[in-house]
Amino acid sequence: MRYRIHFDTDLPADALRRFLLTEYGIAPESVYVGRIEDRAVDDPRPVAMLIPPDGGDGFGWILTGDADLGDATGLREHDLAVALARAVGVRALVDDGGIHPDRWVLVSADGSSGRVLTDPDAAADGDLRIVHALEPISGEPQLAVVPPPDWARDW
Repeated sequence: MRYRIHFDTDLPADALRRFLLTEYGIAPESVYVGRIEDRAVDDPRPVAMLIPPDGGDGFGWILTGDADLGDATGLREHDLAVALARAVGVRALVDDGGIHPDRWVLVSADGSSGRVLTDPDAAADGDLRIVHALEPISGEPQLAVVPPPDWARDW
């Protein structure tokens, strides 16, 4: 199992560590916060890593983890994103599992979610920016909804 959850705003490290400890028993020192290249080679392997953006806008904060995070939480990527969004009040993007690189699942701060289309030009620059929703999302009433054409409804 692999986790890669993108957040649209600063996910406070203390809030993340407190949530993971309280809800799943993950020790705060097992959650690395910072740039990957700043980790020491001999640092113990973290259960989760919160990586800040290199710059730009969009969903730049990234929480990553692998089987250890899955074992600790018992949650799939989407479900962990929902739990974090609700607990910390942030929006998150997770891969929708499809073949289209510009389609993601947006998780609103209230935990509601739905598929969205991101800007492929911004993604080429390393930014994830939502163009519009592909279906209504209750926690995002301001987000325009443009369903995909019939030929593209394979999602």
